[in-house]
Amino acid sequence: MTSKIDITRQPLMLALATSLVLTALGLLFRLPFDVALPATSVETPLGAMLAAFQRAHRGWAVLMVFVTAISAAYLTTRSSVRYDLYTHRTYIAMVMFSLCACCLFGCEEWLRSWATLVTLQLACRNFEAGFRRSYSFGETFRGAFFLGLVPLLYAPAVTVLVALPVLLFLFRRPAREVPAAVVGVCLPLAISSYVWWGMGFPIEYMTEQIVAAATAESGYTLFGGARLIDLLAMGAVLFVVLMSLGVYLIELGALKFKARRIHVFYLILVGLILASLLMAGSDCCTWLLLSLPLSVSMPLLFVRAESRFSMVTYLLLIALTVMSLIG
Repeated sequence: MTSKIDITRQPLMLALATSLVLTALGLLFRLPFDVALPATSVETPLGAMLAAFQRAHRGWAVLMVFVTAISAAYLTTRSSVRYDLYTHRTYIAMVMFSLCACCLFGCEEWLRSWATLVTLQLACRNFEAGFRRSYSFGETFRGAFFLGLVPLLYAPAVTVLVALPVLLFLFRRPAREVPAAVVGVCLPLAISSYVWWGMGFPIEYMTEQIVAAATAESGYTLFGGARLIDLLAMGAVLFVVLMSLGVYLIELGALKFKARRIHVFYLILVGLILASLLMAGSDCCTWLLLSLPLSVSMPLLFVRAESRFSMVTYLLLIALTVMSLIG
């Protein structure tokens, strides 16, 4: 009798190797060296600095994105294992992250977009670490600080700030931690405003630039230029996400209390990131930000489904993604 292959129980090194291959393919086909940086209407000052670095040092920028992509994929899996987000241990969250972030949702403004994504991930990691019964002023402050830094890099992502009060309520944080969260989320804007004021700009310059970057037309169109194979790959991701949502509702009793709340938080985060698409200044960075919460939710389907269905779905998802890259 032959044993069935369970894709969710693949060893860490195999998942890491798959993630590395997908990352390399994504950077090779989504971030070609000969593609000029698109002109944007208005950027935040920090976003403009990253864009200038990308133009001037494209090779170093690609290397930074590659290292960041692998690190972010690993940290996604590490968090999912540490907090028991699934009914059994699996490392495929890193594969889903690389598949979405590097292969499907690539962006021309890749240095600024990846900096925004990693900043959002650091915020989420600190909030998750602070989800405990004892006080966690440090984790709450750091998480709020990184969350407040997100719109300074990508202005339309200001919608994610709504996650802070929701998170404090969802994670049942005591009232004593609220001042730490408020100070943390306001500090990035205060520091950057002070720095630019010291450079001779008005004290309100940073705030005005963020508002302008969020409201000025970016010229980006949803699904603009997408081919049929690209839409099929995105549709496969959407199918897995919707099925994972159904699995979450079924598996409520099997998941730990902390895991249930973290999944709810990431689902709320999906909605807040999608809300940034309503702003005139939104661009493909919004899709890249979605990679983080989606990659955390997608393994729920593979863990719960029958092993053969999981294997076929997993391989089909990777095949469609690779075809969308090289097709």
